[in-house]
Amino acid sequence: MSSAILLMFAICVIAACGPNQRILESANENRPADIADGNSNSVPAPVGFDQDLESMRTADFKFILVFRKKDGQAMDASDKDWISKNVGAQANRRMLSDGGKAIIIGSNFPFPPLPKGSGDRFKMDNFSKADSGPVFVNANVNSNGNR
Repeated sequence: MSSAILLMFAICVIAACGPNQRILESANENRPADIADGNSNSVPAPVGFDQDLESMRTADFKFILVFRKKDGQAMDASDKDWISKNVGAQANRRMLSDGGKAIIIGSNFPFPPLPKGSGDRFKMDNFSKADSGPVFVNANVNSNGNR
């Protein structure tokens, strides 16, 4: 008798574990139309670097810096270590982007001055808010990220 009850219980548990067809169908109904479906009023969402930069802006960081290697190559472990040591203490968020070729750093606090020679190794772009004030860097890179 107890094995029959146990068998019935097991059958009920197995039957309850299947997908709910009503939920699966409602997911298809709520799916937004793709541009390929003919909806030309839709604006494609930014992808890659643009999406990562926009996420920093959405997080409302006052200071946003983007570091890239001057040679255009992907960041390696020593590059990441250098950025972490020289900028990382003030960073609220760091993100590797653009196929590993850019590091985006967001902060609500001013960054410390970057060491002399930083501009020889990295190109820095400043996407900080206009009212955030200058980013202080030594000799090789100015506050807007240009040499």
